[in-house]
Amino acid sequence: MKKILILGHTGYIGPVVINHLKNKYYICGVDTNWFKARINKKNYREKYVSNKNIIKDIRNFKLNELNFIPDAIIYLAAISNDPMGHEFKKVTKEINSNCCVKIAKEAKKLGVKKFIFASSCSIYGAAGNTKKKESDKIQPLTDYAKSKVISEKKLEKLSSKNFKIISLRFATAAGYSPKLRLDLVFNDFVVNCITKKEILILSNGEPWRPLIHVKDMALSIEWAIEYTTKKNFLAINIGSDKWTFRIRDLASKIAKSLGKAKVKLNKNNQPDKRSYTVDFSLFKKIAKNFQPRENVKDAAKVLAKNILESNYDFKNFRNSTKFIRLKTLKNLQEKKLINKQLFWIK
Repeated sequence: MKKILILGHTGYIGPVVINHLKNKYYICGVDTNWFKARINKKNYREKYVSNKNIIKDIRNFKLNELNFIPDAIIYLAAISNDPMGHEFKKVTKEINSNCCVKIAKEAKKLGVKKFIFASSCSIYGAAGNTKKKESDKIQPLTDYAKSKVISEKKLEKLSSKNFKIISLRFATAAGYSPKLRLDLVFNDFVVNCITKKEILILSNGEPWRPLIHVKDMALSIEWAIEYTTKKNFLAINIGSDKWTFRIRDLASKIAKSLGKAKVKLNKNNQPDKRSYTVDFSLFKKIAKNFQPRENVKDAAKVLAKNILESNYDFKNFRNSTKFIRLKTLKNLQEKKLINKQLFWIK
């Protein structure tokens, strides 16, 4: 059985990845565990917890602390969106870039064969209606996106015949996870739909955005673990045309899936510059059996069901200190549980 190390395994994506992989691989996870709230506690340990669980800040972790050499490392650890990246610029660079490259160097020295990096399609920036290929120019607009670009460039230099690196340029994450995030467009729309019977779009609704369900992210990570690439470094767009929408069209589709709900546009707001469509043809060509399987209608219903069955009040969810990541970190700072650098205060 292959041994897989997941760095950043207790966030939004990690538990879903663990659930998908744990019957096939031995999984060790390392995470600082900032985000503890979950909406589904039933069978959580059996389904979503790794074989070995290390709670430690990734910035203080070294691979030689393990008693094994991983067959593959999955780097999910990140300050994971634009608002957090703007608020914590230095930490974003430390965790998303510096620490990633440091661990990759350690992995190469130890003889790890494969390093899988969770990158983002947001690195393409303002691309409009032109589908961006992996070889196209990138225009990162935010600190978060810039951190992903820095990592990719440095990881490519580190890669070799015996140390393959695959950078998964994910579309925007969406869908149910027990470690729920509501600062993601799809999830935000679902909660608005079921709590307020309307979806208020904060922009003019025109930007294009590719999305991917977290289950399909996990599926693509399984592909990356098993895929034998001739290239030392492979950057690949992960998503599908079926999950690429104008924001206003996504809202309408979710509203229709969940029953009667109004969609309201904020036409007075400045257009969101983060508008892009992405070419997923390479992924479709070389990962035929690992293409996204979830559909928008079912994904909206599953997320809505889990939210309605939880004990949390989601009416004022945009100020939630449990499910809005920036609010969570700011709340931990206010309680003096973490410091300005986001280290736990002992």
